[in-house]
Amino acid sequence: MTLATRPRFAFTDVDHTLLRVSTLHHFGEYFFETTRRGEVLAGHRTRMRLLAETGADRATLNESYYLLWADIPVREVDAAAVVWHDELRAAGLYRTSVLTRLRALRAEGVETVLVSGSFRACLRPIEEELGCAAVLCTELEQADGVFTGKVLRSLIGPAKRTEVEAFAAGYPGHDLARDYGFGDHISDVAVLESVGHPTVIPVDPALESVARERGWEILRDDQR
Repeated sequence: MTLATRPRFAFTDVDHTLLRVSTLHHFGEYFFETTRRGEVLAGHRTRMRLLAETGADRATLNESYYLLWADIPVREVDAAAVVWHDELRAAGLYRTSVLTRLRALRAEGVETVLVSGSFRACLRPIEEELGCAAVLCTELEQADGVFTGKVLRSLIGPAKRTEVEAFAAGYPGHDLARDYGFGDHISDVAVLESVGHPTVIPVDPALESVARERGWEILRDDQR
């Protein structure tokens, strides 16, 4: 395989990068409200607020979030995610600038790989919408067709870069310097600095500052 024929990837964060919202919160609100499980959602909000008030770190908050899905049938969540995604798309919650760039890159042979701390159920419709090469995400435990609320693998912070590098290692001779990366939060720095073409969505001032210092591209919504 020559350099020209080796695959190239665009490692793309989802929440607030590809989308204008957090899939975890947006889909969670949608699912528990539409399935009339409001009491579950209310308890979840209280638990998360108390954790935030005590200064819990992102890893703890992320794992605690997934307790929300304990005892929920996987097939029900999968089906709801499809309808939710249709509504999300109709509401214009994709970032046009990022979506346009990813489609242009795909025309050049660069395949999109979603990299997210979210879980597979609500990422699958997005994966299908973009025709992604892969999804690197948080994986949840399932038992007898229901979610247990336990996280098997969390993909936030430094774990994202580890997973990206492991994915790339699956392609002998792959050079991350030829790849692209898209992120919006300071926690995305590790992935962005590992690729040759990092792009920042200016949501987090801390990451935007890093982008300016390092000369990374800043992609705004009004760009085409």
